[in-house]
Amino acid sequence: MKDHISFKYKFSNYNYYPIISVWLQKGKYKTNVGALIDSGASISIFGEDTANELNINIEKGEKRMLGGVGGRIVGYVHKVKIKVAGKNFVCPIVFSREYKVSFNLLGRDTFFEKFKITFDEKNKSVILE
Repeated sequence: MKDHISFKYKFSNYNYYPIISVWLQKGKYKTNVGALIDSGASISIFGEDTANELNINIEKGEKRMLGGVGGRIVGYVHKVKIKVAGKNFVCPIVFSREYKVSFNLLGRDTFFEKFKITFDEKNKSVILE
């Protein structure tokens, strides 16, 4: 297995972003989604559509108030299996019906601890080691 994997930035909304493909699993339900690697997010945040694909009852999780540039939203933390760059681990993810941003977010809690992450803006790529 390689000691690192590089992902090219994705073009969206007139800009390039470090969006990667991740597999999520909750029980017998699995889905593959794109998510923005966000060093400014303390925890990963995904929208209602992803929760539905995983058959997650959002409100059954631990309630969390999230604040950011766009204001405050209510979300609920669930432990979800994640597979990315050849690694499998359980990651806390906040799911929110109020989260209406274009991208799911991979935040620092647990996800960033699994990798050395390099943002290569010059070459528009992100490297996970």
